[in-house]
Amino acid sequence: MNGQRRLRRGGLLAALIATALAGIGPAAAETTLERIQREGSIRVGFANEAPYAYATTSGELTGESPTVFRHIMKQLGVGKVEGVLTEWGALIPGLKAGRFDAIVASMYITPKRCKQVLFANPTYGVGDALVVRKGNPDGIHTYADAASSGKKLAFVAGTAEIEHGQLAGMTRQQQMIVPDFAAAVAAVKAGRVSAAAFNAMAAGELAGKDEAIERAEPFTFTHEGKRYRGEGSFAFRLEDTELRDAVNRELARFVGTEEHLAMVKAFGFDASNLPEMTADQHCAGE
Repeated sequence: MNGQRRLRRGGLLAALIATALAGIGPAAAETTLERIQREGSIRVGFANEAPYAYATTSGELTGESPTVFRHIMKQLGVGKVEGVLTEWGALIPGLKAGRFDAIVASMYITPKRCKQVLFANPTYGVGDALVVRKGNPDGIHTYADAASSGKKLAFVAGTAEIEHGQLAGMTRQQQMIVPDFAAAVAAVKAGRVSAAAFNAMAAGELAGKDEAIERAEPFTFTHEGKRYRGEGSFAFRLEDTELRDAVNRELARFVGTEEHLAMVKAFGFDASNLPEMTADQHCAGE
C-alpha cells in the first residue's frame, strides 16, 4: 500500500515538473535596446562631416546628430555614446555587419536606404549647395547648370546628391564619385571638376574653412513637382524596431522645443531647419 502511495506521489511530482518545464520556452533573445540599457553604452557610426557629426581635435564626437542623439539616449537610460569613424559609403554596411548599433551622421532618409536600414523620424531638413573655386569661374550654381553646360561635378559616394544630379539630367560621365568630403574639395581646388555637391550646411562649413573655395547659392532641388529637401536622422538595423520606436517617442517630445533649438544653434541650425515629414513619408517617396 505504501509502495502504491509512493508511486502515485512520484508520478504526480513528475507530472508537475513536466508541466512546469513545458511552460518555460526558449529564453527570449535580448534586444539591442535592452542590451544598451543594461550596458549603459552604445556604439555609433559617423563620417566626420561638420556640422552634422564630426570629431573635434581632442577626439570628442560632436555635431547636430550626436548632440541630439546623446540627449535621446539619456532619456532612455543610456549614458555613453561611443563614435566609430567610418567612410560615408561604409556606414550602412558597417551597421548591418554589427560594427556599431546606430548610424548617427544626419543621414538623409531615402526610399533606397529605407530598404536597408530602419530610420527614426528626421531631426532636421536642408537643401543642396555646390562648393566652387573662389569667384565661381565656371558659373555653376545648380545641377541643371552642370547638365546643360556639360561640366563635371564631384559627389561623395553614397550621398543623396548623386541621385539629385542624375534626375536633373547629368550623365554618369559628368559625375566624379569620390570617397569623402576632403577628396571632393580637393577635386574642386585642383580644377578636375567645376564644383562639388553637398547639402547646404556641409557646403557652408567646408567653404568657411578654405579661402580658395566658396559656397554657391543654396537651392532646393525640384524634379517633376517634387521638392528634394533632404531630411536626416539616425538609422538602425531593420530588426531593431523596438529601439527605433523608443527613439521616435523621445524625438516627438523633443524636436522643435526651445531646448532642442538652443542645443543645435551652435551648429548653425534654427527653426527653418525643422523637419516637415516623417520617416515613413520619406521611405514611401512622398
